[in-house]
Amino acid sequence: MAVRLQMNLGFLAEAQRLPDSADTVIVVEPNIGSTSRTKGSLFLLVTGAGGRKLREATKLVAERIRDDYYYDLSAGISVCLRKAVWAANKALLHSPDRPLVDHGEKGPIGLALAVVRGNELYVATVGPAEAYLVRQARLLTLPDSTPDSGMPAEDIGEPEIWHGEITAGDCLILMSPNVTKRVGLGPIQDAVLQLHPQAAVEQIHRQFGSGSLGSTGGDGLLFIEATEVASTHKASPLKPVWPGDSMSGAPNHSPIPLADTVAGGVTAVQTGARQAQLAADGIMRRGVYGLFDRMPQRPMSRGRITPMTVRRERQQRAAFGIIGLLAVIAIVGTGTYLVSGSNRGDSVDRQQQAQQAFAKAKTDIDLVYGNGRDLMAADPTTAAGYLTDAYKQLAKAEANGYPAASLADARAQTVAGLDLYYHVTIIAPQVVLSFGNDDLEGAVLGPDGAAYILDTTVSKVYRVDLQTGAKIAVAAANQLAPAAGGQTGVVTNPRLLTTGGGEVLILDSSNSLWAWHPAAGNRTGRGILKKVYIPDDETWGLGARAMGTFIINAQIGQYNFYIVVPSQSQVVKYPPAPDGSGYPSAGRANYLSVAQDLTHVTDMYVDGKVYLVDKGKITQYQLGQAVRGWTVDAPKDTLIRPKAPFYTRLVADNPAQDQGTFYGYDNTNRRVIAFKKLDGSIVGQYMVPASVPWFSALTSMFVTGGSTTTAASGTSVATTTAPVNPVLYWTESGNLMGAPLIPTTNNTQSPSGGATPVLSGSPKATR
Repeated sequence: MAVRLQMNLGFLAEAQRLPDSADTVIVVEPNIGSTSRTKGSLFLLVTGAGGRKLREATKLVAERIRDDYYYDLSAGISVCLRKAVWAANKALLHSPDRPLVDHGEKGPIGLALAVVRGNELYVATVGPAEAYLVRQARLLTLPDSTPDSGMPAEDIGEPEIWHGEITAGDCLILMSPNVTKRVGLGPIQDAVLQLHPQAAVEQIHRQFGSGSLGSTGGDGLLFIEATEVASTHKASPLKPVWPGDSMSGAPNHSPIPLADTVAGGVTAVQTGARQAQLAADGIMRRGVYGLFDRMPQRPMSRGRITPMTVRRERQQRAAFGIIGLLAVIAIVGTGTYLVSGSNRGDSVDRQQQAQQAFAKAKTDIDLVYGNGRDLMAADPTTAAGYLTDAYKQLAKAEANGYPAASLADARAQTVAGLDLYYHVTIIAPQVVLSFGNDDLEGAVLGPDGAAYILDTTVSKVYRVDLQTGAKIAVAAANQLAPAAGGQTGVVTNPRLLTTGGGEVLILDSSNSLWAWHPAAGNRTGRGILKKVYIPDDETWGLGARAMGTFIINAQIGQYNFYIVVPSQSQVVKYPPAPDGSGYPSAGRANYLSVAQDLTHVTDMYVDGKVYLVDKGKITQYQLGQAVRGWTVDAPKDTLIRPKAPFYTRLVADNPAQDQGTFYGYDNTNRRVIAFKKLDGSIVGQYMVPASVPWFSALTSMFVTGGSTTTAASGTSVATTTAPVNPVLYWTESGNLMGAPLIPTTNNTQSPSGGATPVLSGSPKATR
């Protein structure tokens, strides 16, 4: 006995679909022999993640694939399926019902299709749709999912067509990924193995609709089970028929028995009916004409001739009246639609989208932190993917009118997880010392371990003891100090600070360079201020942007001096005189091999190589040329902080070349980014709580601890025992601030100007 395969189907009726489901299911089982043998049966699921607005789009894709597949007879099944998918994608791109997709995002529409011809099976998936084959109680994925190729797409690529055999007992599942995510593959596999396909679909849909979050999104399901049926055919034998009329077949008679008798009876009935119809028609006509004759008649009125001008005026007035009436009806109807129906429909759609987006975000967050788990610790990459989607869904919910206060907790939890993934540390800023409303334009870590602060409001340089908080002025405008040749010089307004050897270097407004040398072993602020001999300093102009030093002889404290001179488009380098008397002009040299615009340089760092912070970027120079291949990595948290970093300050925790860590201040995003000096790779980010104003107008900074407590400019030779954690100090809004670069949960801010304990191990800061 021959057997053949029969497909038992299970899918949802249209009445059972969720209101916000955009999925479309089409099943074509041709009953024409040639079509069935060449094209087979088509099973198609088109799913969309975008609410009921995508129903027309998914229907368009499904119908276009069905029509093109069965119409195309130019090639085999695989080629025809690919051509049908390409044609559907092209039609969707040019359709007014297409979903709007931002550049770089995947399309929201996916499809899963299967063709069964005899015992051959062809399966393909595109975008967010899934196909599985249950064979011998095992669940197989057919083919591999490609969720990044959703429709519509400018280039959808070549869909992969899986070709194999289907046998009795196999069950093919075409399903929306939204159902898989909410129900799970385990319950789906159990239902397929235990129930008829239609009963399995109804059970899965009931599970999908239950739960605390409710049912939202696509609910497309299509189960196809292959079973065997017998293919048999039994022919009935022919039996003779004996006529009931002995005259059948005789001349002038019909060969069919009793046909003449029946025909005669029918003719008699027709003749009688025709005569009855004629009689009834005559009676009716006479009655109607007699009624008209008895009705009263009115005499014919005399006709009037209306002038042509009057008729035209009447016609014009009537036309204007009709046009005006139509215009009023159109205006009233349009206004009513816009005020009531359109706004109400858009409001309902936006509210529904906001609720769906928030529910999706809560689901993503629960997958990371729900039921006491911490997926961020177990699988950070997967957790970051969920939190990234949650952040986008929260933004979508807020854009569609969801209250910001209701999103605050979920957004804070999402941002905290993403910050952990991108190594963002929230630090606790504290006021070390307040200078009131003074403008603090510079701060360096001196060779004696104290901070030196440039106060341009009073034109002074202060020494601040980081242990006691005491401050004293070490240089001020109009101060007298020794100069070369036994003369006395006068300090003008200080404007730039750096360190060199065992000294703090101060450049004033007249381009005179002064060196403050702390007394050896003294931490009370005693020292000597003297002028550094540089005979051609008047050639620098008045716009020097930054200066730095590099130790060449640590034993006697000699160092090269570098200064950024925009008027000469150069970084000018001065080697010291052999006797240490100053920097003669004979040794002066242009460091940069090619002159360039330096008017936007905000900082410079020297450790044998020269680093310039120019127009928000950090560039490394070696032997006067920009080093190719060395760049600062871009932070990867662009979803939370989409603006590119703009650096204005640069310090380091180790003066040795290519060793230690750089700290760059990103003014745009209010953060300090730490990266390796060697290759520029990011090792961490530091931010202050969003509730405090710091990191908004930082003017200078330095770091203690970390690799060493040497001055952050890399020029000091004094070293001390480094603490376990580095501490960042900076000047901002008239305050010297400080914060350990370690995570903290205490985000309270000490009031500025008060005496307050600031950092671990530091006493109170005083005014």
